[in-house]
Amino acid sequence: MPLLTALVAPLALQAAAANPPAKLESFADLPITASTAPRCGIAFAMVEGWQSAGDPRGAAWPDIASTGGREFFVVAMARLIDSHGLEREDVSRLVSAEVAKHEADNGEAVAAMMPACLALLETSGIQGE
Repeated sequence: MPLLTALVAPLALQAAAANPPAKLESFADLPITASTAPRCGIAFAMVEGWQSAGDPRGAAWPDIASTGGREFFVVAMARLIDSHGLEREDVSRLVSAEVAKHEADNGEAVAAMMPACLALLETSGIQGE
């Protein structure tokens, strides 16, 4: 998904290289409090991609591009990088695995999590365009 790649690339500049902790294999390796925002950011990016492609899976949700979903993704990934000393490749691998998982179930998990993710976006204070 090119949108995800474009969003992840600048985040690598923020990674701290001093004594990074063990590499994360998946978001399941994190406590739910640390994995929720990145997972929601990925869901927003996927829905935005569906919406821009005219995919019906994105039709049920508000316009992610104007609600701040992209900004939420960037902030969530930057915090993940900072808190775990990750590199761009690490984040790309984690994002790709999560996207593949959601594509394998045809976006059903994304649809299930979107109401909670939208509530999290609303309470985050991140504003859209």
